[in-house]
Amino acid sequence: MHASQSRQPASVAIDQLRIQIVLPFCDLTGGNLILLELANRFAARGHRVGMLFEHEGAPWWKPRSFTRMKLRDGRRRPWVDWFDLRVPVLRCPRLENRHVPDADVILVSHWRQVPQVAALSAAKGRKLYYVQAYETDFPEDAESQAAVDATYRLPLQHIVPASWLGRLMWERFGQPSVKIGYALDFTRFPLPDTRTIHTPPRCLMQHHGLAVKGVADGLRAFELARRAVPDLTLALFGPHSRTVETPYRSLGFVLPTDLGRMYLDHDIFIWPSRREGYGLPPVEAMASQCAVATTDNGGSEEFAVHEETALVSPPHDAEALAANIIRLARDQDVRRRLAANGSAAVRRTMTWDPIIDVWERALMDETLGTGPPT
Repeated sequence: MHASQSRQPASVAIDQLRIQIVLPFCDLTGGNLILLELANRFAARGHRVGMLFEHEGAPWWKPRSFTRMKLRDGRRRPWVDWFDLRVPVLRCPRLENRHVPDADVILVSHWRQVPQVAALSAAKGRKLYYVQAYETDFPEDAESQAAVDATYRLPLQHIVPASWLGRLMWERFGQPSVKIGYALDFTRFPLPDTRTIHTPPRCLMQHHGLAVKGVADGLRAFELARRAVPDLTLALFGPHSRTVETPYRSLGFVLPTDLGRMYLDHDIFIWPSRREGYGLPPVEAMASQCAVATTDNGGSEEFAVHEETALVSPPHDAEALAANIIRLARDQDVRRRLAANGSAAVRRTMTWDPIIDVWERALMDETLGTGPPT
């Protein structure tokens, strides 16, 4: 722990923490969904929670709910359409001392806002950097990549959802971290008494505009698999899926409340990411008893055990991914076994209450995080 960070006052009890969570942007992503879930669940534990949204058009901050704000990003849906956020959102022109309320803890997750949070006074709370992905993978120019890397060296407490990110923070940036895994709201992923098995199997894949998501590899793998199993079908989902020309079915933007039904309508989930912080879609698919063919992309080591809960292939290798898709398509016994094992593992390990227990300890105890997570 860096000496420059303020110590948590001993008088602050765990049931009365003032927590501010910085919302990086208004868009439906797995990382944002986790932040919103954390906000609601911290509040349900009795903490005083607020979310900060940096909005240049606001001359001052004041409490608003998303229902009233109707915030939009890129003309996409307002947040209120898909998430029931139960904490106030403070809209501010910049993350500066005069706009940010005093707190015990402030949590930031996107690299662009980390320098602003690092510059805040100690009165704004102990500063936690929630590293949900290695964001240097996202910008294409070297200058932006260097700027991202610089944020990992700033004196904030690092929280990571996956072991590989903890190793990276330690080995490349000399930063200790605390590992806190992801969880799912299983009410969104109910299982019927009898899971429908489609013949031929239906494949599903998220479409994304970032090259690091490996969509080109996934499409190539499916095309190879369909040569061996001609009746295979593929559906793509996500807002980006409607922006590309493809012969495959596009489901477009899917609300979180509809994800469970979408996964139940498919049998094989393809996750071709080249490098992933963690990856919510494959665990959502596993929860819904989809058999998963994934790459060994870093985050997948948290949930994908080859031949036990999924079939795993090297990233960038469309041929190896295709071989796993073909195997799942042809061998119903393997597909059923992996789907059942994956669902059981996810439902056993990814529940919110124990995750929030660890989060509460991390918020209070600055002595956690002395090296890379195991």
